[in-house]
Amino acid sequence: MNHPCHGRPCPRPACARTTAHTWKPVRTPARTPLRGMTSGPCATSPLAGHRTPAHVRLLAQQIAEVLVGRRAPEVLNQHVTVPVREELRRLRGSVSCAIAPRLSRVFHQPLGAAGVEASAVIGCDHRSRAFAFRLRREGQRWICTRLETDHRR
Repeated sequence: MNHPCHGRPCPRPACARTTAHTWKPVRTPARTPLRGMTSGPCATSPLAGHRTPAHVRLLAQQIAEVLVGRRAPEVLNQHVTVPVREELRRLRGSVSCAIAPRLSRVFHQPLGAAGVEASAVIGCDHRSRAFAFRLRREGQRWICTRLETDHRR
């Protein structure tokens, strides 16, 4: 096998073989095309459906700010149920973080047409913290109906 940039054969024994290359990549969800996928600019992305929706990530960031103590739980009144708001009041400031909370990861799992379950990891100082929450759709808004954290005060 000759490399076009050097014009001389490769010294490695694997390249010196005269047989055809038979290696194929493993099919993963990111590499597997969706059914009905077309080519061109109108094609569906192979990662469609894998990314966390923006509203879920935004609510996770706001909940993280409450847990760190940089946001009041009352700001989320329209997006949380009363039990979740009371839990946020109780847990406000329970995560010690000298810097602004930064979500390192947010995962989501659809629960049908009207619900989503998500978990998030907060990167703070030297330790990461995690929390999980459930959302359900009410009209045009998403409402957080359940919240669980890895820390109890």
